[in-house]
Amino acid sequence: MGHLVTANRTKTFALSANEQPKAVRIPTYLEIAGELEAKIRSGELKPGIKLPPQRNFARERGINVSTVTRAYRELKNLNLVVSSTKRGTVVVPETLMPRVDRSMASRELIDLTVNRPAVDDFKQRLADTLPLLANDPRFSELQEYQPPEGPAWARAAGGRWIALNGFEPDIDDIVLTSGAQHALLAAIGSVIRPGDTIAADRLTYYGLRALAQMFQFNIVGIGSDPEGLAADELDDLCRRQRIKAVFVIPSLHNPCVVTMSEARRHALVKIAEQHDVTIIEDDVYGPMLKVRPPALITLAPERTYHISALSKALAPGLRIGYLLCPNGRAVLAADAVRTTAWMSNPLSALVASRWLNDGTAQAILNAQLTELRARNLIATAILAGADFNFDPRCMFIWLKLPAPWRSDEFAANAKAKGVAVMPATAFAADRQPVEHAVRINLACASSRDELATALRIIATTLADGPRAVFRSV
Repeated sequence: MGHLVTANRTKTFALSANEQPKAVRIPTYLEIAGELEAKIRSGELKPGIKLPPQRNFARERGINVSTVTRAYRELKNLNLVVSSTKRGTVVVPETLMPRVDRSMASRELIDLTVNRPAVDDFKQRLADTLPLLANDPRFSELQEYQPPEGPAWARAAGGRWIALNGFEPDIDDIVLTSGAQHALLAAIGSVIRPGDTIAADRLTYYGLRALAQMFQFNIVGIGSDPEGLAADELDDLCRRQRIKAVFVIPSLHNPCVVTMSEARRHALVKIAEQHDVTIIEDDVYGPMLKVRPPALITLAPERTYHISALSKALAPGLRIGYLLCPNGRAVLAADAVRTTAWMSNPLSALVASRWLNDGTAQAILNAQLTELRARNLIATAILAGADFNFDPRCMFIWLKLPAPWRSDEFAANAKAKGVAVMPATAFAADRQPVEHAVRINLACASSRDELATALRIIATTLADGPRAVFRSV
């Protein structure tokens, strides 16, 4: 089930066609933890203050003691409180909660522009795995050229990862690539010719624009809403001009944090069938979701290219992606891989395959999701009152800027104070106007404390209003 979560902490879930959407509150313990964190970080609850005993707090709020216990545990995980049998739960010293200095133009930049995993489990897992590779029966193959679509064992392991998106693919339709961008290149190289037109969200993955310059195709941006890309607008566009393909990010859309509803997916597929449009489905964030609507490729397997990869959930350095093609079309995508890279890295393929088969990949993903939940909790507390989309399983949030802010101005002001964020203009599919917003990557901060510092700078920048900054973003 897809969902859009906004700063008021209400999730609107997209249900099946015969169900009605309903609002579901975030768990009470997270609400309480967020409320207390906001008071701690604002200074209302000062260092050394003891929080109420859990039973007293529960009685006062009319909730279960276990709920308070979980809330206090969240604060402890964020290093905001310490607890002991004798002293109870106490707010940590000020030195462990760095404050914001508004004259931070000279401080080291905190970069919140990169989509990367929030945990570093990868490095230790890799160190543990490398000594074992020599005894792997596939190790001897690493010296040789591999088929451009990848060895069968690597494609089979990739099928396990793709299966996290809710279906079991045929490995004969899988092409191994060097990451999601390479998979997108292979898909476009299979179906797009110079002068063709691709439709996409008005705000979309900026890697698509780079490929448009390489392959000399056009991109037309389409509006969206809380259910995803506007199907009626796509239909209207297809009636007015020839659209060869539509590029969509249906799960945890980058940058807007929207998961396309099941009804919208069916509507999009119907339009693609009516106008003979190829679907390129970038689903790299799909495995991050606990429950989700069906992948587009399961609704239209004959016309959909499905992209998945390990960069966001495990590590960018692994450089492994999987392109699931319509039946019989994998050979064309494999030709694109051969032309651009000859083959994907077999060493990375072996490491990834071992991890996908022995559960290591899932363990790293689970650790990532735990950390993302904690970081989203920090964001909702510090940016309380701002308008932004977020999801506890997503590594970035989409902060909508109030007037008179413009996205480029805000990014410049934030950078001048020591924080780099991505303005909406970086994601513009074409020259049409886009909303004034910025993408803030919660996962790429080196620690929760650094993230909290950066978010306070962003919050004060919002409150301060625009300032002239005479340098580029």
